[in-house]
Amino acid sequence: MFISELQIKNFKCFGSDLSPVKFNVPDGNALGSGLNIFVGENNTGKSTVFEAIDFLRDSTKKNLSDFKNKNANKGEDVSVELTFYGNVNDVIDHFSQQNKVPVFKKYVYEYNDKDCFKLLRSSKDIKAIHLWDKPSQEFKNESGIDAPLKKLFETNFVWSDANPNDQTTFGSTTICGNLLKEIAKKFTETNDYREFSEKFHITFNSKESGLRKELRTIEEKTRKIFTEQFGDAQINFHFNELKIDSFFKNTRIDIDDGIETPMEEKGSGMQRSIALALLQVYAEELIKHPEEKSVSKPFFLFIDEPELCLHPRAQIKLFNAILNLSKTKQIFLATHSPYFFADSSLINIGLFIFKRENNNSSIEKIDSDWGFFPWSPSWGEINYQAYNLPMSEFHNELYGYIQEKAEKFTEKDIEKYFTDSGLEKIKKWTREKNGSVKIEEDVTLQTFIRNKIHHPENSTMKSVKYTQQELDDSIGEMIKLLREL
Repeated sequence: MFISELQIKNFKCFGSDLSPVKFNVPDGNALGSGLNIFVGENNTGKSTVFEAIDFLRDSTKKNLSDFKNKNANKGEDVSVELTFYGNVNDVIDHFSQQNKVPVFKKYVYEYNDKDCFKLLRSSKDIKAIHLWDKPSQEFKNESGIDAPLKKLFETNFVWSDANPNDQTTFGSTTICGNLLKEIAKKFTETNDYREFSEKFHITFNSKESGLRKELRTIEEKTRKIFTEQFGDAQINFHFNELKIDSFFKNTRIDIDDGIETPMEEKGSGMQRSIALALLQVYAEELIKHPEEKSVSKPFFLFIDEPELCLHPRAQIKLFNAILNLSKTKQIFLATHSPYFFADSSLINIGLFIFKRENNNSSIEKIDSDWGFFPWSPSWGEINYQAYNLPMSEFHNELYGYIQEKAEKFTEKDIEKYFTDSGLEKIKKWTREKNGSVKIEEDVTLQTFIRNKIHHPENSTMKSVKYTQQELDDSIGEMIKLLREL
């Protein structure tokens, strides 16, 4: 069971006219098939998608004004819809509490020979999740389903502003704490734990224990004072056995990378790497069915800027690990890292470009028809489309592809093609050959920039630069030519 579609209305930077977002789902074989990457400038809504999914599953304690789109009309609702696709009935059979199985199955419908299940949370009834009833074509509420529904799938969010050391402590809501909690559930049923429990009560509560003998004096003195003031009563200290997760608070992770030290003393990059590795381990433990190992609970991983604190080589290693994991798991990343776009596996991933205008964000999914090249999307192309950032790499791609499509492989031929297409020779270029300086020539802006990129050894032209605006202008003119080819 995977997330196939998300519909957001009036949630933060998203207005009421945002089209449904269709996600990639794992196919079990292809690297990156279950990976969905969000790119775009800051404040365009990448993290907001994560928040919207979190809102649908767990609701919110915030006021409506904190997350309602500022452009929304007063009477418009905030809503988030999530559609699941796949073996929904199997998931319900194995992970729903028994009395809710018929309730959930009533709302499963079929599409393309797969089960579908659609959920809604809106500001109209913010405390309740509603289920899509296909026959009536409307969402309906069933009492008492919010908590049971959460048992059908797991979400885990790694936020960019979270301290990685916090995620690797052993609190009740952290990755490490939850991982140990899962392991501890089984441990409490072992003979080792039963022996520990018996020894605890013998040590702290048995009349014969040394501790009890010391406490007896305190109990008796307290009893006498109490009796004099309030009446006769027995006073006894009783030690309740600690819950097993209470022991986690004193747990730490030590790392030996030549020198063994506590993890919190390591750098942020190593802490974040350990946190992400633990998250993968936690996911594998969490989704296991206690009795049927072949059945796994759906687990969705959301990572906001996974590249933070990681050097380039570590980013590449992390991305390769994520690619492999996403063959079978659905993963969502919001990133600015160029190292996540240098792999041939990009052809399999879901790539989404976020843009924002007048407090409303838009999301464009990159499909097979997107882009200018047979090899699209390239990192230079993504930067130009997502960040309005012209790059020399993109200029190179456009120049070379125009040469190929127009079959103009020499500089003389491509220059004639450019001028015949209306471009002017507005720049000067001085060629060098075998250390000899040649006559200055008039060239188009496109060829000037191309030569600057390809011939850094040209000492005559070393001090002559092109501006970022000229690079942008040259790219824009080549895009126009390419569309006409």
